[in-house]
Amino acid sequence: MLKSKKYLYEGLLFIVAIIWGSGFIASKIALNMGATPILILTLRFLTAAIMLSIIFFKHLKTISKSDIIDGFIVGLFLFLGFIFQTFGILYTTPSKNAFLTGVNVIIVPFLCWILYCKKPPLKSFLSAIICFIGIGLLTLDTATGVNLGDLLTLICAVFFALHIVFNGHYSKKINPIKLSIIQMYVAFILSLISFVVMDINTVKLDITPNAILAILYLGIFCTSIAFFIQTYAQKKVPANKAAIFLSTESVFGTIFSVILLKESLNIKLILGCIVIFIAILISEVEMKKKQC
Repeated sequence: MLKSKKYLYEGLLFIVAIIWGSGFIASKIALNMGATPILILTLRFLTAAIMLSIIFFKHLKTISKSDIIDGFIVGLFLFLGFIFQTFGILYTTPSKNAFLTGVNVIIVPFLCWILYCKKPPLKSFLSAIICFIGIGLLTLDTATGVNLGDLLTLICAVFFALHIVFNGHYSKKINPIKLSIIQMYVAFILSLISFVVMDINTVKLDITPNAILAILYLGIFCTSIAFFIQTYAQKKVPANKAAIFLSTESVFGTIFSVILLKESLNIKLILGCIVIFIAILISEVEMKKKQC
């Protein structure tokens, strides 16, 4: 692959991370305005599924049974990652939730190794560890011990890592448009089932217009557009490197929080951003050995 195209696909993953970073603000607004976590998941995936279906209607006609099976696997991991993250944040702090979710950046290279019997280069492990340290500097501000929320969030990190690995694998096998549409419908259906079983009796009917706008933003930009771009870009970017680029979500989330929510900017946050970008530079060092 030409270097210019390589940087194009990696740049697309940066765009995904920026969009996801802004999603922290939208999620906070929706939650503060009366929406429950599972309701947000249900509506954002429904919005994404409908939007992608309208835009790429012609592709719906050519979806095969094998496409659905592969898309179900990716959509299942996506849903499980979000649902465990959602319940994890109920029992732990937001900073620890964000930090432990970032564990996926370390898990991905090992999953590539285990699932495909291809050992990633040393730089993949080194950049993942450095990136993880950077995420800790950005997000971890508590010294409390491990609790149920921490355990649930660690499980979510495993599922997000699986989503990155399988999304990359199947995006090379299936049209990225089809894969994106199928996984959105799978995540929506599973979210809807969870909502009916666990949340329908407690949902408020007085959700504000601002909450609705925030959920629409999550569905259109942070879900349909972002996950489609991720799926498209992962056709050309190895899963272990994709995890590094996507982890900059925490950097952009911090930047948006400082700008829009007026959160204080301190030396620890600045160092965290610098460390993460050092990890990216390490991942960009050319090596002859092929990645997974």
